[in-house]
Amino acid sequence: MDLTEIDWESNDGGIVTIGGSRRGVLFGEFGPKHECFVPSFEITSQAFSRQDIEQMFPGEGPIESRLLDFSLRFPTEGEWELAFSNNQLTSIDRIEILVDRIPERGYWGQPTDGRPKGPLGLQSIRDWGIQKDGKPKSGILFEGKNNALFRLVRHDSEDNEKWNDSGDPLPIGPNPIRRFIEEVMIASILGIIPSFVWAFFNASSGYIREGWPGLVLGGLFIGVFSAIFWRPSYPIFKKYQE
Repeated sequence: MDLTEIDWESNDGGIVTIGGSRRGVLFGEFGPKHECFVPSFEITSQAFSRQDIEQMFPGEGPIESRLLDFSLRFPTEGEWELAFSNNQLTSIDRIEILVDRIPERGYWGQPTDGRPKGPLGLQSIRDWGIQKDGKPKSGILFEGKNNALFRLVRHDSEDNEKWNDSGDPLPIGPNPIRRFIEEVMIASILGIIPSFVWAFFNASSGYIREGWPGLVLGGLFIGVFSAIFWRPSYPIFKKYQE
């Protein structure tokens, strides 16, 4: 395979929603869910193996570094989402790797103008072997995958006019006052109040008066434990639409 065999799909860019609102240790998503403006780009409809990339772009160093010498890179999450929604991507039987590296804390503080996320964090992937509603599952690459595939995106030089400001970044993190009030309410509703209600109807006389510290601590534990499965979702951050 050589460069002349690459087919490019043009995409006008636009506004795309990325990230997730669901929270919880086990079932949470990388958030917050937010709108991202992606400039126009060109993407390959087909995905290439590592061997294909090394053949077309010989040289030393990581694949991503070699591609930059040709003004190419892997797609960002926003670019991938737009291309997928426009039916510009051919399906594959493996995972494909995106350029974004999402910090464990999520998208907080990241710019929203479509530029690649990172450089630190866990690398984003799309797993075509696991699909929901006809869409490959979003995932994170925890270790190198020799059988992963890659799509390519054409981009301008680093001094282009697409990203000429701060990118209208998201807040650095959740409001700490909101988080504190939220945790107090969850602990009270799920743990502390039910503990006292149970003691009122089932415990011996005087138990609440003497054992209230234990009831409070037990309720707090239940509230904290609930974070493994659930926390209220954050609202979507709408930056480009009314």
